[in-house]
Amino acid sequence: MSILQSFKFTAILLVLFSAGLLQAQVQIVADQDMEKNLTLIAYNTSEIPYTIQIEFVSLENLKSLEGDLIFKVARPGKTNLVTLQSIYINEKTSFNYRTQLFKGEYLPNADSEFPYLVPFEKGVTFSMRRIIPKANPAILVENLPYTGVLFFTDSPTQICAPRKGIVSEMRMDLPSNSEEIADFESENFIEIYHQDGTFSRLSGLKENSAKVSIGEMVIPGQIIAELSDPTNGSEYEIKMIQSRWDFNENRLQWINFPVKLETANAQLKSDQTADDLTSTYSEELIIREMDKKELKKYKKN
Repeated sequence: MSILQSFKFTAILLVLFSAGLLQAQVQIVADQDMEKNLTLIAYNTSEIPYTIQIEFVSLENLKSLEGDLIFKVARPGKTNLVTLQSIYINEKTSFNYRTQLFKGEYLPNADSEFPYLVPFEKGVTFSMRRIIPKANPAILVENLPYTGVLFFTDSPTQICAPRKGIVSEMRMDLPSNSEEIADFESENFIEIYHQDGTFSRLSGLKENSAKVSIGEMVIPGQIIAELSDPTNGSEYEIKMIQSRWDFNENRLQWINFPVKLETANAQLKSDQTADDLTSTYSEELIIREMDKKELKKYKKN
């Protein structure tokens, strides 16, 4: 979504951005001081940060010391984004700019080697393989970009958070219709935002089975929903997709990436194929991202 803004002197603008089903309301205020310097201030009412791309199209009696194209993070609450300095205090000032919003924070050094739990309850025997999306039959499977991982098991189980994070988005009102292909538009899902700017989406959940709500902090191994009943008569399936923003060709692009998984058998990557694995929760991984307050509460419980 791209929006063209224009200001003269002090102004207030309310901008509504949509990211899937999550409606994020970001209010941008242009505040001018006595020397006619202008500061853009963002008010983010959601529970997760948003990255804002700002491109200055024209500046009159103002200059940006950070360039004409900048990326800023609007954290929950109030954030000062950028200050435009006036050149001549007795001249009028105005500017024109475009903005684009991206959910989450772009962190170029996000640790893709951080281990994740398999999103089943502890002790479940399962198998896994890459999700194969619909594609041109002429394209070899190994040449397709990574989409995510499919876990399947013979026994019913509840779905747990694979890592600590904030529930950022969910859809849980659709009839169950799980398929191996990445048909995410017809499935219930819960999305979790992690503190390193990455997201985990768990797709293929039972209708109206959510145990958490948007904005809630979850810890690894916490039950968040129920798994849909098998549609093929024998196997329970859940899709897990990790995503983040990547900077490429002077713009942010949404990419999926494989992660390291912890099982009772071994550590392996989510783009591998494996059978007869067992889910496990190590204490070290569960508490790894907790702050002192969270750790104290966890140990008490």
